[in-house]
Amino acid sequence: METSIDVDICDGILCADFNEGRLIIDTGSPVSLGPDIAIQILGSAVKLNSSFGNYAWAQIQESLPFDAVGLVGVDAFTDAILRFDLSNNTVARLNAPLTGQVVSFVMGSPTIQCQIGGDSLLCLLDTGAGLSYVHNHTLTNPGNVCGSCEDFHPLLGRFHVDTSEYEIVVGDHTVIDIFGLATPDLSQLLSIAKIDAILGTSFFKKAIVEIDFQNEVVSLV
Repeated sequence: METSIDVDICDGILCADFNEGRLIIDTGSPVSLGPDIAIQILGSAVKLNSSFGNYAWAQIQESLPFDAVGLVGVDAFTDAILRFDLSNNTVARLNAPLTGQVVSFVMGSPTIQCQIGGDSLLCLLDTGAGLSYVHNHTLTNPGNVCGSCEDFHPLLGRFHVDTSEYEIVVGDHTVIDIFGLATPDLSQLLSIAKIDAILGTSFFKKAIVEIDFQNEVVSLV
């Protein structure tokens, strides 16, 4: 039997409410952050950490545009297969194995190879990002310019970005999404991880995404 939870999008970030309070569900974060407690989520137990490298949960919490008691990273799902169905506001743990694209994940965070604007790019699937993002220099096609907007990321705070519209092709699936052009700080993080682009919750809203974290498989339904 599947186990599922109800989720919401708060300022572009995937969240769920638990007895402990509101938790961010961030597939782009290698570790879970928060007070020194253990939580149960979708059949998994995970301990929240006070910091990750130079990023302290207390500082992230202060910068959030909404109240949250912690952040659940991919360390909570190392043996899980999850279905993200954001159009129905649910995340479910699946029992059956997936058939899909196999690409090496980055520090446990899921990746997928996509055609974006005619270029083949390695993309990080990140429910901690509202917008999707590309390096300024990554794409040969400039896309349809959509102007500037404000965005927020748990590790980078709030900032303004220029945006463009691109077509994303993954196997038989084609969707249109708005991409921000990565800021210098975000570009540095992408370069370190050797990632070409980020697919944020704006992408998750347009397809049901299934992720096998143990076997590093991603499937679109």
